[in-house]
Amino acid sequence: MRFGIKAKEAVAISALTFLAVATATLVHLSQLSRVVVREALEQSQLIARQVYAQSRRALARAPGRDPRQVLKVDRDLRSLLHASVGYSPHLLYVLIADRTGRVVLGSEGEREGADAPERPNLQNLLSLDPVRRFRSLYAGETIYEVAMPIKLNDEPFGNIKLGVSTTLLRRELKAFLGQSVALAGVALPVAWLVAMGLAGVILKPIRALTLEMDRLRRGEPGVAADLVGKDEVGELASQIQLLGRQIQSDRLTMLSEKARLQQVVDHLEDGIVFLNQDGEILFYNRATEAVVGRPLEQAVGSRLAHILDPSHPLHPLLERSFERKTGFRNATIVVPGYGKPQELLVSHFFVSDAQKTMGSMILLKNLGSIKTLQSLISYSAKLAALGSLTSGVAHEVKNPLNAMMIHLELLKEKLAGSPEEVQDSLEVIRGEIRRLDRVVQGFLKFMRPHDLSLRLVDLNRLLREVTALLKTEWERSAIHFELKLDSSLPPVTADEELLRQVFLNIVLNACQSMPAGGTVSLVTEGEKRQEECVTVRIIDEGIGISPEDLEKVFKLYYTTKPEGSGIGLSLAYRIVQMHDGAIDVFSEVGKGTTVVVRFPAKADRS
Repeated sequence: MRFGIKAKEAVAISALTFLAVATATLVHLSQLSRVVVREALEQSQLIARQVYAQSRRALARAPGRDPRQVLKVDRDLRSLLHASVGYSPHLLYVLIADRTGRVVLGSEGEREGADAPERPNLQNLLSLDPVRRFRSLYAGETIYEVAMPIKLNDEPFGNIKLGVSTTLLRRELKAFLGQSVALAGVALPVAWLVAMGLAGVILKPIRALTLEMDRLRRGEPGVAADLVGKDEVGELASQIQLLGRQIQSDRLTMLSEKARLQQVVDHLEDGIVFLNQDGEILFYNRATEAVVGRPLEQAVGSRLAHILDPSHPLHPLLERSFERKTGFRNATIVVPGYGKPQELLVSHFFVSDAQKTMGSMILLKNLGSIKTLQSLISYSAKLAALGSLTSGVAHEVKNPLNAMMIHLELLKEKLAGSPEEVQDSLEVIRGEIRRLDRVVQGFLKFMRPHDLSLRLVDLNRLLREVTALLKTEWERSAIHFELKLDSSLPPVTADEELLRQVFLNIVLNACQSMPAGGTVSLVTEGEKRQEECVTVRIIDEGIGISPEDLEKVFKLYYTTKPEGSGIGLSLAYRIVQMHDGAIDVFSEVGKGTTVVVRFPAKADRS
């Protein structure tokens, strides 16, 4: 059974009205119970003070006598105890107990001489929350007590104790309870009628807004002018009006994005066809038009098997696939194309939801493109093999160089007394062998693949260590280091030793570019882009790099320094690339150079 909106309103209003009246009644009863308990407490305290005053008068009339005997035989005091119990609707007994807890005098004569009973304090009942107070009042008969101490000659003598029964409290509370229930019974229908009337007035514009929302859903922007006002409903209508404009704008944006997406799909080399559950064409891209033989506008809503010529190689594959509802993968066909036949790899997939076929998709891959890619992969493999071969050749060159250096040193010892021109020639040979050895060493470092030992690295700490390592050496050349490190910089996942080598090479180049001294600044900062990354800037005040040389700084063996090998920055560039980072150089002749290195923060390299 379904409820209409009016029935739902009536049920909701009834429930809210009942809840409001019930809550008000419960609050009233909780306050009422508190008032009854407090009244009983105050009356008991008042009677206790009266008993205390009468006790003092009785003791004052008989000085020097035993106070217990004086109190016990005092007729006025005994009459006061009995009258108090009779007068109060809550009291069960009133008694006077000595310091040992033995009853001296009481409204219940049989208790005199016995131990006074231990009862919970009535103040505790008053301090309970409403639920626990009601539970205590209606959990059976419980006797609570109000006590007042008595002093004799400033010494504790005993206590005045008054017993209050919950049964008597309930009796008084019951009368008020009937009145509260009767009042709630009258208030409930009155509140319901008032709530229904107010709901009709309040919900009328909301129903009108519901109709306006339905218009927005159908793509009809705008809200009726009589709904737009200065009250809350008017503000809501204004917001809905703005929402309608935004929806219209979003629809236009979506159509634009759809057109852009279609352009992207149309530029794919592979053909894509989407069919509904009946095999009718929903969409295909331009790469498919050459296979189908007609544009999309003429094919939408038609079955692909009906459009294709019966002799088309794709026709029997689709007929069999739709008949069996199984699809197929990577079937090779040859179709006529523009200029020459095309060899295609065809796959057909059915799309299901909850065991119901929603449609299917056909992929047409051009094997010519795949073969081109395979050729590129083969070429890359050959280049890698060539790299391994050249690395091996470099190793083979390095060994004879070492032997030549050793025998050259032996030859110099044997020719120690030879003419100066012979010594100069030997020195030239040694210099050239060393230069060739440096070239081979740099080539090996650049070509040898590295096995990265990845862990979280704090770049701020690493830069402090690099500057501490170089500080002593370069301070003698009037070069100072300035660190501006971002304390909130996230760590990066990297090989720490390789990064240390990168920053050592860059900072060392910065120091060597300042023959007259200066400051090298190392700055770190986090950047928020599409994904979080960290940036390190190394800024020097050196001679700078000319624009024509700036594009060559990362090339292997390129250097502007007489003693340079041209390996350092090339190796740094390769290490940064191995960490999925980026490195850029900005320089101005005579003003200095800035090297910017970026790494992804906490990159996942599992």
